[in-house]
Amino acid sequence: MNAWNRLLFGGDNRIAERNVLWNTFGSAVYALTSMLIGTAVTRVLGADLGGIFFFAFSTFGQQMFIAAYFGMRPIQVTDTACRHSFGDYQSFRFLTCAGALAAAAVYAFGFTESGIARTVLLLMVVYKVLDGYADCCDSEFQRQGRLYLTGKSNAFRTMLSVGVFFCVMFATRDLVMSCVGAVIGQAAGILLFCLIPLGAFPSLDRTVHAGSRAALFHESKWLFLSAFLDLYIFAASKYAVNRYMTNADNSYYTTIFIPTSVINLMANFVIRPVLTILSGDRDRGDRGHFLRTVYRIAVLILGLTLLGMAAAALLGIPVLSLLVGPEAGKELQPFRGALVMVILGGGFYALLNLLYYVLVILDAQRIIFYIYCGCTLFAGMVSGLLVQRAGIPGAAFAYLVTMAVLTAFFALAAAAELRRWPEKN
Repeated sequence: MNAWNRLLFGGDNRIAERNVLWNTFGSAVYALTSMLIGTAVTRVLGADLGGIFFFAFSTFGQQMFIAAYFGMRPIQVTDTACRHSFGDYQSFRFLTCAGALAAAAVYAFGFTESGIARTVLLLMVVYKVLDGYADCCDSEFQRQGRLYLTGKSNAFRTMLSVGVFFCVMFATRDLVMSCVGAVIGQAAGILLFCLIPLGAFPSLDRTVHAGSRAALFHESKWLFLSAFLDLYIFAASKYAVNRYMTNADNSYYTTIFIPTSVINLMANFVIRPVLTILSGDRDRGDRGHFLRTVYRIAVLILGLTLLGMAAAALLGIPVLSLLVGPEAGKELQPFRGALVMVILGGGFYALLNLLYYVLVILDAQRIIFYIYCGCTLFAGMVSGLLVQRAGIPGAAFAYLVTMAVLTAFFALAAAAELRRWPEKN
C-alpha cells in the first residue's frame, strides 16, 4: 500500500500545476467516456440493447447519481475550516446512496419491464451510486489540497470500469454480464484510487459527530433539489422517448445528443475558471467588469453553438453513423433536422449554466429553485405531448423549447438581480 500511494501521490513539487492538469484530464476522460460508451453498445449489440443501456446509464442512472451526490461537493471542498469531519461527510453520503438505491428499486419494479431492461437499469444504478460515493472521497482529496488525486481517481476508475465492461462485452456479447463487469471494475477502482490513498492522510478525521447528518442535509438540500430538477428538465425528452417509443428509438435519440454534450463540456472548461474572477468582481462591487466577463463568455457560447449547428448540418449524421455502426447509422438519416435542433438547445443549456453561476454568485439560490420547479412541470408536459405527436423530431423540438424557456427565465432573474447591484464609483 505504501508503494502504491507513493506512485499515486508523487512528490510535493508543482502541486498547483498537477492539480490543474490531472483534474482537466480526469474530467475529460469521465465526460467523453460517458458520452461514447452507449454508442459502442449500439454498434456491437444492436440498437435495441443500445437503447436499454443508454437510458439506464446516461438518463436514469445519472439521475440516481445526482441523488447519491446530493449537492455535497461544493460544501465539502469549501469546508477548509473542517466544520465537519470526513467521517461526517462519508456517513451522510452512505445515507444518500442508500436513498438512491431505494428510489431506483421502486422505479425499476414499478415502471420498467422485467428481464434485461430492469436488470441493466439496476446494475447501472449501482454503478452510478458507487460513483456518487467515490465523489465523497474525491472531494476530500480536493479539500486536503490534492486535487490531482481527484483527477487521477476520475480518470483511472473510469478507464478501469469501462475497460472491464468492454472486455466482457466483446468476449460474451452479453449486456447484463458486461454491466456486472463494470460494477466490479468500479468497486475495484474505488478501493485502489479512493480508499487506499485516503489511508495515507494521517490527520484524516473519521469521527461521526452527533447531528452532523441533519446539518449537512439542511446545508445541501437546495443545491440537491436544484441539481435534481435541472437534470430531469435536461432529460425530460429522453424520458418521454423511453416511455412512448421503442428501445431502438431511445438509442437513436440519445445518439444525436452526443454533440450537445461536447458543446457543454467545452463551455464548462471556459466557465469554471472565471467563477473566482466573477466572485471577486462581486466582492469589489465591480459591476462593469462582471458584466463584460459574462458577455464575453455568452458570445463564445453563441459561437460554439453556431459552429456546432453548421457542422451538424453538414457532417453530423455521417460522423455519428461511424460511432454507432452502418445499420443504426441508416436509421439516423431522417434526423438531421432533429440533430440541429438538439444542438441549438444545447447552446441554450450552456448559456443557462452560465446564468446559473451568475445567480449563485449573486446569492439567488432560492430563485433558481423556483424557476426549476415551474420548468419541471413544463418540460414533462411538453415532452410527452410532442413525442407522442412527432416522435424523435418532436422530442428534439421539446428539448429546444424547454431550454429556450428556461434560459429566458434565468436571464430575467439575472437581470433583476443585477439591477439591485449599484455600479462601482
